[in-house]
Amino acid sequence: MATNNADSLVEIRNVSKLFDLSQSAIDQLLGREAQPVRAVQNVDLTINRGDIMGIAGESGCGKTTLGKLLVKLYEPTEGRIMFDGRDMSELLREDQREFRERVQMIFQDPFESLNPRMTVFQSVVEPLKINDIGDGYQDRRERVVQVLNDVGLAPAEAYLNEFPKELSGGERQRVAIARALVVNPDFIVCDEPVSMLDVSIRAGVLNLMKELQDEYGLTYVFISHDLSLIRYMCDRTAIMYLGSIVEQGPTDDVVNNPKHPYTEALFDAVPEIEPGAQRRRANVTGEVPNPRNPPSGCRFHPRCAKIIPPEDWSGSQDAFRRGCNFKRRVQTDDIPVEEIAEEYAEQRRAVDAVLETGLSLELPDEHQIAGDGRGTVDIDSLDLPRQAENALRSATRDLLEGNEEDAMEQLDRMFNSICERQSPELRQSGDQVTACHLYGSSVANRETIAPDASD
Repeated sequence: MATNNADSLVEIRNVSKLFDLSQSAIDQLLGREAQPVRAVQNVDLTINRGDIMGIAGESGCGKTTLGKLLVKLYEPTEGRIMFDGRDMSELLREDQREFRERVQMIFQDPFESLNPRMTVFQSVVEPLKINDIGDGYQDRRERVVQVLNDVGLAPAEAYLNEFPKELSGGERQRVAIARALVVNPDFIVCDEPVSMLDVSIRAGVLNLMKELQDEYGLTYVFISHDLSLIRYMCDRTAIMYLGSIVEQGPTDDVVNNPKHPYTEALFDAVPEIEPGAQRRRANVTGEVPNPRNPPSGCRFHPRCAKIIPPEDWSGSQDAFRRGCNFKRRVQTDDIPVEEIAEEYAEQRRAVDAVLETGLSLELPDEHQIAGDGRGTVDIDSLDLPRQAENALRSATRDLLEGNEEDAMEQLDRMFNSICERQSPELRQSGDQVTACHLYGSSVANRETIAPDASD
């Protein structure tokens, strides 16, 4: 494989991975197009030699899928992944064999990733056999013994004939690490490598991996939802949400000065260690949307506390957010309009009840206003411009009369945001880049998308 003189080892350019691309039986019956799962969407990322790159986010955000794309367990639906200057999708047979030596993956669960019918020696020597490395049995055995000693399973001879069931969780993961290292790779993707281990032994395994990076000259990608692990291990961090990278930069900057509202919410959710420390909970509402049908524009906007109002909006940002939430709940038929109409015969009272319900948000205590948290909100406590309140009341009357189309037309005119209309491009903010409309001009030059860790 050709060697690139640049510092970058892996370059991901506009990569997407979609699953379930064919029409289901229900899609065919309803005459609609296939609704694929958008596991990874338009990802750009550069990983430099010798870096430890962290990929963090909630469960189901696409981290593991991206990791499998990096080791060619999946092929991208769109985009390109370059490894050492070569497009991974265009590797010839001999190049693919070399790629398999240079790129390895450590999986989350050592209880599942090791074959229970193979001894430690058989598991670790297998990659050498597959890649035809070593001059016979004795040479390979010496290599296995050396690597087992390096990962802390010493004396190695005591472990060679052990089966996985005879080892502790930490020992099993060390065997998995040895299996990845035995072919002397350049690049290792670590998918939640210590999440299945007892807390008491995690630090030892992580420290071991740092030592091995220096000894073997490794480049790591660490995939985790454990933000303390990311902070401890990684030079640079990328934050994923619903298949897309929303922020990346030096780990300390991302942790201490997050730019994207989702990153801020993610770190707000981390418990405070110090007794008596005040914890600020994230001002976020709702659940992660369905990846088969992600929101338009910024994927985080339905949950975001900082959704951007139009320039002529004269009320509070919170009131605008609640109006947008009301519109979304009308779209998804999430307001019990019929039940409220049955309860209140007088239309004016029914309109008030619909608005009190539809404008409420389930928020942590420090972000609530009058009525929040009980399924309703006091409309008088909202800083709503008169024109916006009139539009809400008129749309609600339409809803009560069964005219949802006219209601949505009025709500669309009044509550529209660039956040729901346009997908944000990566934008520079200091040493970080973030996909958020809150920041200035987009990053036009792809070379600046992932600045070197040394910058």
